[in-house]
Amino acid sequence: METPAQHCLIKQLIRVLKKEKEDTPRILNIGAGKSLFIENHLIHAGCNYICDRIDINDCALVHPCVDKCWQCSIESTFPVESNKYLAVFASYVLEHIRDLNKTSREIYRVLKPSGIFIASIPNPTAPEFILSKLTPLWFHKMVRGKESWKTYYIYGSIGELVKIFESVGFRLIDIKYYSFVELYLHRFVLLDILGRLYDKIISTMNIKRLMGNVCVTFEKLVS
Repeated sequence: METPAQHCLIKQLIRVLKKEKEDTPRILNIGAGKSLFIENHLIHAGCNYICDRIDINDCALVHPCVDKCWQCSIESTFPVESNKYLAVFASYVLEHIRDLNKTSREIYRVLKPSGIFIASIPNPTAPEFILSKLTPLWFHKMVRGKESWKTYYIYGSIGELVKIFESVGFRLIDIKYYSFVELYLHRFVLLDILGRLYDKIISTMNIKRLMGNVCVTFEKLVS
């Protein structure tokens, strides 16, 4: 199920690609896995691009817009030259990273001047993610009905994450918060109804610290 933060990430990517004058701008998918969900959305929106992919697991796939696929840790030095990408994006990846300082520096390095980094992330102050920290990995897999990975939540709040990226030279240009407890409860009829009600109340009241899904967009500043 697509989250509102993922939808926001895709919209931001489309906006960046549509504004670019280069014929086939290059973008980078961090923590790509085996999903082509975002790449296909970009194609359907009429975007022309080349996408490289990196993941700690095998992320190689055949796709008309996919070029290089690297299997390595995103916390290590990326196997690409500096100033290469128009945009870098990560969909629910940053919470799985132990060294965000090094990762943010590498993202900054590989982006072109004024390049854009977009990430959909969980908000660690939201109740569902506070609970997530206290539950074992097998429980996450059971509730979500699909594969899950160990989380670290090195950033204690969205504000902390923003400071990490700003410290290496990024400027925050957009941030959106969404409540989407429904994602975890939609397989259970009664709980799904309660989840939708909770999401509506939190969204109406605009209580950002309780909104579990966030999309952040940064620009690479050049001195």
